[in-house]
Amino acid sequence: MSEREKDIARIARMYSKYLNGPLGNGVMDHLKEGESFTIDRVIEIQKLKGKAVVKVRDSHADNTDSFSKVQ
Repeated sequence: MSEREKDIARIARMYSKYLNGPLGNGVMDHLKEGESFTIDRVIEIQKLKGKAVVKVRDSHADNTDSFSKVQ
């Protein structure tokens, strides 16, 4: 994994922690169940079962729908 990929994964984990914590309630309250948004075509955030699920798009794949879920 390259340094850039490590940095993106770290940022995705930070988003996940923030959005699923008390400070992220404002954002999550405005998302409908199943709704998602993408940040800079790299990180996708989706609301599932009331929680934020953060995914990193696979930068090595030609298919932009390839993701890695970040825990």
